[in-house]
Formats: sequence, structure tokens, C-alpha cells
Amino acid sequence: MPQEPLQLKRREAQVILGQPTNNTTGAGDTDLSDALIRGDYESVLQSDAAKSLFGTGLDAALAISVCADGCTSPFESDFSVSDIKPFIKALVDRFISENGDQAWEQITWVATACLCAFIQTNWTGPELKLDPAALLPSPLSSIWSEGYIASSGPADLPEDATTHEIGRRQQIGRVYLGASQSTERNKLDQGILKLLEYDGEEAYVLTPRPLYLYLARLLLVEIPAEDEHPSKRSAVIPSAHWLAARLLSIQQSLLDYPSQTLMNEILDEYRKVSQLLPESPASKHANRCNASVDFEQAVPGIDSDVPDFGADDADAGDGQDGSDASNEAAWSSLPIDARNLWARYLVEIGIVYSQHNMPIDSKKFVSQAQAASGLEWKITGAKGKRTKFQKFDITQLVLVAKSAQPVDAQGGAAVPENFDLNDDTLLEQIKFTDPSAEIGEQAKLQTIDQSILLAFCLNVRNENPGHGLTSEQMMPFVTRVLEQPSNWSVYTMGLLLRSQLEAENSRTSQRAALQLQELVDQISHPLPGSQEAGTAERLSYFSALSLPSQWALERQLAERFMSLGVIRSALDIFERLELWDDVVSCYVALGQTEVAERIIREQLDKRPDRPKLWCVLGDLKSDPKHWHHAWEASGQRFARAMRSLGSYHYKRREYKESIESYQNALRLNPLFESSWYVLGCAAMALKEWDVAIPAFRRVVSIEADNGEAYTNLASAYLNMGSGNTERAWNVLREAVKYMRDSWQVWDNFMTTSLKVGRVSTAIHAMERIIELRSDSVGAQAVDLDVLRTIISTIIRGQLFDALPPAKAERRKLEYDRYMNHLLVDTIEARITSSAPLWRAMADYWFWTKDYRHCLDCYVKAYRCLSQRPEITYAPPIFNDAAVAALDLVSMYENVGDKTQAVLRVPTATSGGDDEQPDQQLPDSADANGVRKAAAIAEPVCADWRHQAKMVLRGLIGKGKEAFDGTPNYVRLTEALKELRQA
Repeated sequence: MPQEPLQLKRREAQVILGQPTNNTTGAGDTDLSDALIRGDYESVLQSDAAKSLFGTGLDAALAISVCADGCTSPFESDFSVSDIKPFIKALVDRFISENGDQAWEQITWVATACLCAFIQTNWTGPELKLDPAALLPSPLSSIWSEGYIASSGPADLPEDATTHEIGRRQQIGRVYLGASQSTERNKLDQGILKLLEYDGEEAYVLTPRPLYLYLARLLLVEIPAEDEHPSKRSAVIPSAHWLAARLLSIQQSLLDYPSQTLMNEILDEYRKVSQLLPESPASKHANRCNASVDFEQAVPGIDSDVPDFGADDADAGDGQDGSDASNEAAWSSLPIDARNLWARYLVEIGIVYSQHNMPIDSKKFVSQAQAASGLEWKITGAKGKRTKFQKFDITQLVLVAKSAQPVDAQGGAAVPENFDLNDDTLLEQIKFTDPSAEIGEQAKLQTIDQSILLAFCLNVRNENPGHGLTSEQMMPFVTRVLEQPSNWSVYTMGLLLRSQLEAENSRTSQRAALQLQELVDQISHPLPGSQEAGTAERLSYFSALSLPSQWALERQLAERFMSLGVIRSALDIFERLELWDDVVSCYVALGQTEVAERIIREQLDKRPDRPKLWCVLGDLKSDPKHWHHAWEASGQRFARAMRSLGSYHYKRREYKESIESYQNALRLNPLFESSWYVLGCAAMALKEWDVAIPAFRRVVSIEADNGEAYTNLASAYLNMGSGNTERAWNVLREAVKYMRDSWQVWDNFMTTSLKVGRVSTAIHAMERIIELRSDSVGAQAVDLDVLRTIISTIIRGQLFDALPPAKAERRKLEYDRYMNHLLVDTIEARITSSAPLWRAMADYWFWTKDYRHCLDCYVKAYRCLSQRPEITYAPPIFNDAAVAALDLVSMYENVGDKTQAVLRVPTATSGGDDEQPDQQLPDSADANGVRKAAAIAEPVCADWRHQAKMVLRGLIGKGKEAFDGTPNYVRLTEALKELRQA
């Protein structure tokens, strides 16, 4: 019988979503999930299950039994950080053997409590009193205990304590001194942080209580991966994959730079989760979430076969991949609980992509989350005033949003303080005049919908450059979320985004700094009596947001101080957080480079084995020996050292050494599009196309809107030989989407289009080039050789010969429309002073039998030359004008007597006719006898002889004094004589 697919249990879904339950009993082993939902993580970590899993209270005799398989006992003096994993695994195996496979449920809940405790400590607060070392056997907990000093204020600190030793937390009368920890505790923390490194990327060195995260990782990721039957845990508690994905995402946040390997693991866990959720319109998309890009993997838009298309499609952007997922009717068939799970799942993946600066993938999943939730929103405009003294209304951006499910009216949520603007000019909020019902009375949103709006807001920032327009686009999202507080974390994220947006405005920068300080204080040391949200509320939507860690939040505050010129205050924060890159930047800004070097060398005396410090010193001194030292000190695992070395060599045009350095760095962590880009450029400089092509392919796979990378990739393909021309065209097709204002890219696209036989795209590219360049360079904006090639290709019929007659006729009409737009609407409307250009266009009109238009081009070509003042004395100018005049006379003779249909349109005022050539319409009248437009055959130029004589007489008169007797002058007089005799 086929195995029934796994699905999340109701209690698992409640833990995932942070939904409260009606169970108010204490949290024993059977009620661990209830305690998790309530946010009572201490009771879970002190439960019997946790004691069994971590060896709390384990005696020496039992430890010998547990470690019978060879792991080191915690009672042995040589027990180290590396022994934690085999010891915990032995305890887990023992726990499963005693309780059966159902023990995996309790293991997962204990691991989740460890993860939440770590998040509470480093992201959300409030202060968690339980020391993670206290969970371990007594010999370890006594050695590795946390170094707290009871204190009511700074006056009680040790005499040797400096301001930089004070840690980030001061709450409940306790001060955490990171620099004052015992040697053994420091070894524990640093050893665990070393184990949490990925792809040569270092974890934040002052991360408090990393033991919580490490224990959670052991129980959720590492030990289950080593189990002989991994499907057993999935059968008992499938939500463990979802929790593992969240854990890995938190681990990613600790690293200095994101890790490709870790991101792959995150998305792999999320893919497993999608198989546990009810079938939905997003199922097929969720199974394809991926960040791993192999050199040989097909890149959309580059490796796909793309048919020829018309001018209107040449620069069309990619459509939203949400035809099914965005269909509300398809989602409405699912129960509300299933839709809530899908919305949370999809927005979490969107946040993961957003944190890794992949806005296209992020927007795709957040849009699907919006569809799953049923949220409806739009950005619109409404008249309003933004300042107190504004006399007239201006259209302001406003976001209108509505949740699918109504929100119960509840009391005000416990949220951080929202500072007033208190500006003498700006209003606290936009005052809309005569607002519509949808703007003035917006209903409260579901909390998940507020999270989705904030995710869209982040995507706006990731997709656009940092300037005022981007801030204007983002602010309506933030304003809509802050209007109606519903959750502490969501409101905190909204205030943080508002602070970031207001920081660049002189009238709002003060509030931005004060608000950011308040966000820092509410976690590190809230004011006594301040309204605080509970732990459960703070963590319930944490994974659906992009909240920064406490040290990242303080770093933003320090950067804000830097922008305001308060460098000394910023420096105090950076030194306390041991953010040495920023410390160096502060001292350089103060003109104290020697102080910066002294501080870094002092730190190296304490930690000579820390490669990051060597890299900071190398960046400060621009000395490659320090980067080499960092590389060797890390055992050739610190990717930043090689990235810095590669940049150093590239700036000095030492391309071979640069390539080698970047390859070493990217071998460790390939999630750096800038490194791939410079690697590709260095390879192009050495004409190593087999290195350049994979490098640029990686760039566009990570950052799909990097137009320069597309351009360089196309150049590399073209240099590889004619066999890659089609692929180069596909690449340039993507490049012009993101570099619409670069005429050089359009020029490459135009010439490559001709090489592969895509004339329609060449026509469109030429139009775009003329639009970009005609105002500055005039006729030089048109590549005459390309234009002649396009016209020649159409005239010879190469585009239509192989087609069936009906299709060939349709294709001819299409190209008639393309060429008419190019020649008339684009070239003739902008450029009138190039004789060769008019002659080239005349050939096309002659082929279409539009003789009137053809003759007009000859006339204008002649006028471009005859009206130049140099014609009276410069032989080259006169000779060119003479040739043009003779050609014009010849065209007069050829087409002057030909007849061409002219559309006569009766005018409403005079009864006369307006002339419109080339419209083949029959003469007709309506039921009242009123004349309609009629096509009448008339000569192209009835007085062509008179016109030809005037041309010749005028040029002969201009050249008589200087050019009488020259060959061209004689030809003009003979031509005039022939006309008179005719």
C-alpha cells in the first residue's frame, strides 16, 4: 500500500504559528508544546526531558554508562567543546531507547526551547535568567558558568572595568560583562562560535550564550542527520524540518557574510516542509525554491530558446510567476488554517531571499504569501497636506490594504514607544483633504498581513537604489502598519524601517535617531515600569520579519551617530561591540590612523590567531602580507582574506594573481556576486573566456538585474566564436532590460541581432539608441551601415522567402509598421541634417513604392548639402552637392510622372481636402450624402521639370564663381541643357 503523506499535526501548527491554546496547566514532559506556545522556555529547559537530553544532574556513575560507546565523560578533566556533540548524541540515543521513536517529539520541543531562548537573548528580550551552561552536568556547569556581577549601577563595577567592558544587557539589577567572563567560559563561547562558522565566514565574536543555539542545532539538525532512520523523526514530528530551517536562518544571521552552503541547507529544509502542507496553488513553486547555482545550470533568459519577436517585446520585463498562486479563487477552496500555514511558510522563504539580497525571488514568494493570506492592497494617490503652512493640496502616496479575514477588536498591544515628530513645519502625519472611504476608514489588518506588507517594503528597497524616491515608495507600507499596532515584533520592525527612511531628512533625522535609541533600549535596559510585551508575543511573528540582532541594531545606531557627526559616541559603541572595521573607519574619519593601527595591534596581541583582525590591519595598511597571514592563521579557511587580496591585485592590474585569490575565496563561499564579477573582469583582461563566462553566469544567477554582468557575459560569448552568437544575443536581451539608458549596450544588442538574423530587434534597438543619443550627437546616433543592412535585408526579401504566402504577407505588413516607426517617427522626427541618412531612407521608400516619400528624401538630402555656406568655396562640399543634385534630377525624371494614391479627407471648415498619401481607400459617402475620405490617383510631382531646373540653376549660380569649368560643374550645366531641350 502506498504510504500516506505526512502532514503537520494541529499542535505542531500552533507551535509554528505561535497560536495560544486553552491549556493552562503546567509544562511537564507531556505539555512541552503548551509551554513553548506560552513562551515559558525555562520550564521546558528544566523539564525531565531536557534534563535527560543534556545530562542535568547526571552523576559520575551514570555518566560512565552513557559514555560506554567511547565519548568523553563530562567528569573527566580533559572534556572540551568538541566533546559536547558526542556526549549529547549518547544521551539522545539513550533517551530514544528508553522512550521509543515518540521521544523525537520531546527532543524537538526541547530543541525549539533552546532556539527560542537564543532568540530571546539576542533579538527580542526580555532578559532570560537561565544560563545555558546550567543545563549541562554539574562539573561543566560549574566550570562554564556565566559571569554575572550583581549590581544596581555602574558605581558597583570592579575598579578595572572600563566603559567598553560593559555588555549589552542591564536588567533586573544584573550587568553582563562580556570582557569579564572566566577563561573557561570564554573558551566555551569562542569554541562554539568556531563550530558555527560556515564557508570560512566568522560568527559574531561577542554573541551571548551561543551554547543555546549549538544545543538546538545538535538536536534539530546534526544528530537527526546521523540517525540510521531519519524518516522516523519525520513520521513522529514533521514540523522539525520547519524549525530546523528557522534555526539555520538564525545561524546565518550570526555570520559576517551570508554562506552559500548554509543557505542551501535552509532552503532544503523549507522544501521538505512544503511536502507536509496541504496541496495549494503555491505547491509547485515552493518545491522549486533554490539558491544553489552550478556553473552548468541553465540560467533563465540566457540558455532558453527565445523566438524572434517584434519591437514592442524587445525590452519587456519578466512577468510575475504567480498565475496560479495569485488566483484568489484557487486559494479560497482551502480552509483558513491551511491558508495561514501557507502564508507564514511563503513569507518566511521570502524573508530568507530578502536577507540574501535576492529581490526577484523574494518578491515571488511574498506575492504568493499575499495570495494565500487573501490580503488586498494597492498604492494610490490622494490629495493632502504634509506641512503645517501648506496652502494647497498635493497628491500624496497612500497604501490601501484590506485583510481577507476580519480582525477582532482588542485592547492596545504592548508595543515600543512611538516618538512624536514635534517639528515646527512638518505635520505628524499627512492630512488628507476630503479623503475617500477607503483611505479614511481602513480596517485593522491581520498581523501576518502586516508582516507581508513589511516584506514588500523591504523588497522595494532591495530592488531600487538608495535615494529619496525609494523612500517615498517605502513609507506608505510602514505608515499603514504603524497605524494599528497588533504585535510587538511587527511594530518594532515598522518603527525600525521608519527610522531608516527618516534618517536622510534633516527635519526627521532627530526623531529617527531617538527612535532607534528607544528600540535598542527596550531590549537592553527598558525603563522601570515601561509597558513590555510578553515573550510569546515577541517571538510569535519573529520568523516572518527581518528583525536585526541586538548588536546589529546597536551598530545601526552607531552608524546614525556617524552620519550626524557624533563620531566619538559611535566609536564607543563600535569598540564595545568589537566591530573593528567600524572602529578603524571612525579613527580614519578623525584623522587618527595611527591610533586605529595601535588598537588593532593590541587586539592581535590578545588574539593572534584571529584572522579577521589581520584582515582589518591589512585593509588599514593596504599591505598584502597581513591578508596572507590571515589566510594561513585560519588554515586557509577565511574567505575574506582572499577577497581582499584579490581586490588588491586587481587594482594593480595583476590579473593572474587576482584570479587565483578570488577563486580561493569563492571556493569557500560562492555567495558573493561582487567577487564573481571582479573575477570575470580579470579573466576578460587576460582573455581567459572559459573563466570569465562561468563567473558572470554566477553573477546574474545571484543578482538577476546586474546589467553590466550581462553585458560582459555577452562580450565573452562573442569572443568565444560564432558558435556562441545566439547565446550572446540571449544575454544581451536580458542586459537591455536593466540598462535601458546605456546606448552602448543597445548598440551591441543591435549588431548581434543582425548577426543572428533578428531584424525586428535590431530595428527596435536602433530606435532606442536614437532616442538616447540624438539630442547630443545628432546624425551620429544612427549607424548608417546597420541601417543600410536592415533596409537591404528587407528589400531582398530574405525575411519572407521561406514563409508560406499568407504568413509572408503578414510579416511584410509587420515590418512595414516597424520601419515606418523607425524612419518617420524616430529618425525624421529628430534628425534632419544628414544627407547620407536621407538617401538611405529613400531606398526603402522606393522599394515600398511610396515614390512621393522617396522623392522627398532625395530633396532633403540635397538641401542638407546645398544650404551649407561652404558650398561656394569648398570643393568637397560642392562636389557632394552636385552629385546629390544630379541624383535628385534623375529621381524626378524616374518618378515625377508616376501616379500614386493620395487620401483626400474633407475638412469641416472650408470644404477643402487634407492630403494624406499612401492610403488606399475607396471614395464613399454616408447615408446623408456627406463625403468620406477618398483615395485619388495623382502624379507624384506634376511640375517635376520645373523643380529639377530650379535645383540645377540654384547650384550652378552658387558655384559659378569658384567652380566654373570643373567636371561636376560641367555635368550640372549639361543636365540643365538637356532639361531645356526636352
